Amino acid sequence: MNEKVSLMLRQVNFDQLEQVLFSLGFEENKVAGSHTKFVNSQANALIVLPIHQEFRLPHIRMIEKVLEEKGIASREEFENLISDTEELSWANAKAA
Repeated sequence: MNEKVSLMLRQVNFDQLEQVLFSLGFEENKVAGSHTKFVNSQANALIVLPIHQEFRLPHIRMIEKVLEEKGIASREEFENLISDTEELSWANAKAA
């Protein structure tokens, strides 16, 4: 994993994770309370996340484990997708 991706993954916001999970075929099923479920029915995968602004490395590693175990994406692919969303968010903020 390159250093740029490693530094970026120390903290990821909910919107970035949501965008990446959607791109990987997940659908969001909101539930009452402070969590939301992301379901990929083709891969029989479920990821439950608290709805807050930022996730740290332990949450990110948990998501990577599910994606790898279900054959959805490798750790490197997931981290590259996160990196891409960060660059897009930065470009959009700069343009605004």
